[in-house]
Order: sequence, then structure tokens, then C-alpha cells
Amino acid sequence: MGAILLLSLFTACDEDFLEKYPPQQIAAGEFWKSESDVQMGIAGCYARLEGSYITWHRSYFDAALDNGWAQHYGAIRNMQSGTLDPTNAGAANSLYSACYQGISSCNIFLRNFPNAGLSDAVAKGYEAEARFLRALFYFELVQRWGGVVIYKEVPSNIDDLKIPKSSAEEVYNFIEEDLSFAVANLKDDVYSSGHAVKSSALALQARIALFRGQWDKVISLTDAIISSGKYSLAEDLKSPFVKNAGQLECPEIIFSIKYNQTKEGRQSSDGGQEVEFFRWGGLAPTKDLFDEYESQDQRLLKWYYYSPDKVTFTREDGFTFQTEFVATNYGLIKFASIWDPSLYIPSERDILTGNDIVLFRLTDIYLMYAEAQVEKGGGTTSDGRALQYVNEIRDRADVPQFTSSISRADLRKERRMELAFEGLRYFDVVRWRIGSEIDGKLVHSEIHVDWDDKFYLWPFSQSEMDINESLEQNPNY
Repeated sequence: MGAILLLSLFTACDEDFLEKYPPQQIAAGEFWKSESDVQMGIAGCYARLEGSYITWHRSYFDAALDNGWAQHYGAIRNMQSGTLDPTNAGAANSLYSACYQGISSCNIFLRNFPNAGLSDAVAKGYEAEARFLRALFYFELVQRWGGVVIYKEVPSNIDDLKIPKSSAEEVYNFIEEDLSFAVANLKDDVYSSGHAVKSSALALQARIALFRGQWDKVISLTDAIISSGKYSLAEDLKSPFVKNAGQLECPEIIFSIKYNQTKEGRQSSDGGQEVEFFRWGGLAPTKDLFDEYESQDQRLLKWYYYSPDKVTFTREDGFTFQTEFVATNYGLIKFASIWDPSLYIPSERDILTGNDIVLFRLTDIYLMYAEAQVEKGGGTTSDGRALQYVNEIRDRADVPQFTSSISRADLRKERRMELAFEGLRYFDVVRWRIGSEIDGKLVHSEIHVDWDDKFYLWPFSQSEMDINESLEQNPNY
């Protein structure tokens, strides 16, 4: 089994690898002899972040609720229309599988990299990266399924895979062990290279604490990131998301999934975000989301467009793009390089997508801090720093500041507007327990959101239950 997993681990890293190191030789210990081997191994762990619904596909989960409509993804539309069960859990199961593939890669790395004989300090740095990634994969799981199966090591045989799930608390404890090690041993640098740094791990700890309602911990962790002085808001609304708009130098990115602006290195063979969301109209915002923004909000103007005919978008300079079909009349350009003709291969119908996918950025950290203060205040806060941070976000968007206080409703609306289609809407709806508030919202035409409270936890797919007979299904499925 280890050889099979190693095979999948390294195919993403080096095209010549399989010729140099056949799988049976890898399993026999012919690899892991030098730091360059270790570097290739950790690159394989990072490559697992590119799995379905961990990377740019995560935006589609906004369309499982009230933010958008997934034109071409039936599994997401099923979730939005109230169909999520063990036999119809396609999108959920894709995320589940991708996370466990990532965990497997991290476990293989952690078992084998000590064979390279690195110095203690260098070895701890690599271990910290792998444990950060493993924690990230497990948090993706526990926030959606609750208790899941924990694999702390590479299973020695297939029967070792068929074990009961741990409780959610046990999963969180395991995640915290990994993140505590990561915080202590990752480089305390500004994030830039694609490799996690200390602030990346602090940001993940803060997001977990936010999900669990641990307000004092959220404040402490976000303050540590903000007070470090390593990050600041970008002056514009495009550079956090678009490489040709300055993404590589963007000062607010704390962790991202890296891609290259080449046909081989882009987000997918079809093109990724810019092609699927924009050119194909595959992810269309709802009017309900549009109506959250004030008319002068620069986020509304820079991240979206209105298409009366549902098939064209006219840029500010008069250039008209042909899109396939925008079902809601509203289009998404938050992640699109619409101004750079050099990226069209050979036309605006095929865009060379190489944007990195941001998982943590400073605006989210600011909003986490403010939310923790709101909740500590019983639903409102006049905390000076909370006002400062949220008003910095609003200033950039060219909308009025909050003058004296921020309410829970203000904060939640701000998160929805600022973080739309970054894969956090489901995260927020679940932890706020507001499913009943989005139930029945109009998506477009006669289509409405159909929410059931059992969706606060997702079902394990029937195929997973068949493989692991020790796995207990979540309630109400």
C-alpha cells in the first residue's frame, strides 16, 4: 500500500521520478537519502492541496447555499436544493477523499524523511510544514463531518484503515498537537514562497478557534499576526487574487496554493477559475448577494458584473467578452485577469489561469478579531481596534465607516461581502447556525435554497461506509 501511495505522491512532483525510482525501490528505501529528496517529498505534500474542492473548486460551496448558482456542477446544485445523503454526496466525497490523500502523503513523508539524516533544526522545519498541512486537511474534515477517522501513521495493512472514527474533540486535540509543533518550528518570516510560515499556522489556529467559538483565543492569535507587522491590506481589490495584478507581492496574503502561468502549471487543463467562473459562467452570483452591497461599493464594481442578456460582459473600455451563459444575470470576475490580452490563448474564450488560491489573508484575520470582540460583547462592540480593522476594509471598498460600534449583523454582512466565493460561506453558515435564515432564499427563476438542519454535519458517502464497516454514519442520514 505504501508503494501505491508513494506513486501518487511523487507523480505531481517530477515527471522523471518514476523512471528513476520505480515504486518498489521507493518502498525499499532507495529514496529519502538527501535533503533534495526531502524537498521533493514535502513538495508532494503541498501538491495535495491542489485536490478537488480544497483548491479553487472550494468557491463552488458558496453556491451550495445563497451566494451563487453552479451552472455545471450538479453535485453542488443538489446540495443547494436539499439533496445531500450517503448516495448523493459527490462534491462532499470529493473533498473527503482529497483530504485523506493529503493526510496519507503527510504521513508517508513524516515516516520516511528522518532517513535523510538532516540536522535537528532543519528536520524540525520540514516536520513542521508536514504537520501544518496535515492539520489543515483534518480541519477541512472535522468542520464538515465532526468526528472522523484519525490516521496518525501510515497503516501497515489494509485492515488498519478500517477503524472507527474518533470524536470531534479527539480530532481537534490531534490538530492542536500538530499546530503547536508547527508554530514552534516554522520560520517566522513573511509568507511568500508557498511554504507555510509561523503566521500561516497561527491563522489556521485562529480559524479553528473561530469555528469553535473560543473568542479569547481568536483575539490572542489574530493579535499575534497583526502586531507582527508582517502584513498589511493591499491598496487595491485585485492583487490578492490575480497574479498579473500584483499577487506575488501582495502584502495581505498569509497562505496560498501556488500555481504557474503556463499551460502545464495552471489551475487545471481547462483553465480553472477564470475559464469556469467567468468564461463559462459556471459560478454565477445571486441577486441576494448583490443586494448586500451598497451601489458605490468597489467590491461590487471590481468583483462582479451585470449582464442583461446573460451571455456578454462589456469591460469599462468597451471591450466585450462573450460568455456562455450567466443564469442569474450576474457574473463573477473577482478572480479574473480581464485586462491582460497576453493571457488569452488564443482568445478571451480560453484564459491562461495561473493565479494562486488564497486560503488565509489579512482581511479575514481582521474580521476574525472583530467578530470575537462582538461576541465577547454580547452582540456588539465598540472596541477601537475592531472598528479600525473593519473600517480599513470598508475604506478600501469606498463605503462609509462604522463610527461608534459594530453589531453582529454588521460583522456577518461584512464577512459575506468581503469573503464571497473564497470558500468560507458554508463555514460561516454552519458555525453561526443560520441555516433557517437562508432556507427558501431565491437563487434564480423558480429555484430556492432548501436547507435541512441535518446539513450542519455532512454524511459519509455510502462507498466509504462500504469500505470501512467500522465507520458510524452521522445522525439523520
